[in-house]
Amino acid sequence: MESSTSFFAVALISLIAAISPGPDFFIVFRNSLVHSRKAGFLTAFGVSTAIIVHLSYTLIGIGVLIAESPFLYAILKYSGVAYLFCIGLKGILSSFKQSSSVVVDYTQATNQISALSAFMQGFWTNLLNPKAAIFFITLFSQFIDTKTPYIIGIEYGAITWSVALGWFLLLSYLLTHKQILGKIDHFRIYVDRVMGGILMALGLKMLFV
Repeated sequence: MESSTSFFAVALISLIAAISPGPDFFIVFRNSLVHSRKAGFLTAFGVSTAIIVHLSYTLIGIGVLIAESPFLYAILKYSGVAYLFCIGLKGILSSFKQSSSVVVDYTQATNQISALSAFMQGFWTNLLNPKAAIFFITLFSQFIDTKTPYIIGIEYGAITWSVALGWFLLLSYLLTHKQILGKIDHFRIYVDRVMGGILMALGLKMLFV
């Protein structure tokens, strides 16, 4: 049996990684404030679904191939760069078409992108982030070896997935709370511009990792 300390360590490391500002954080942040709580939740589910993909190939060993193959890593990296840059640029351009005087109820489906678009933005943002792939490979290599029961690996994965999903759902909920929205509603269009710029910058930063 694995000690409870190991499970706690996996949960803590996963939480620190989730709350650290990165592409996942900013895409959930952006969609929650620019669109709605529903969009934020769907984006969070998209991120968590991509995490399942990362966990799956890591636990069966394919992740090691990605980590050690410069070609595969480059494909993943440049795809991620292009995607983040396009999403960020699209957000900036769309903000100029919005009126700063529009009052939005962020808990409802006003100013809303489609459910599929919100979900896929979260999914692709995480899936195409090579740092996410390396993170999972590095994390589980510290706790799993050839003698580790397969069920323990699944439990570690479930902890990581649950922590990430819980954090991003909480983030979206807090961002769309009435007290917060009342203070930033007049700056709504600038949220898309700032978040768009950050996503583009994160994409460009990935070129040098």
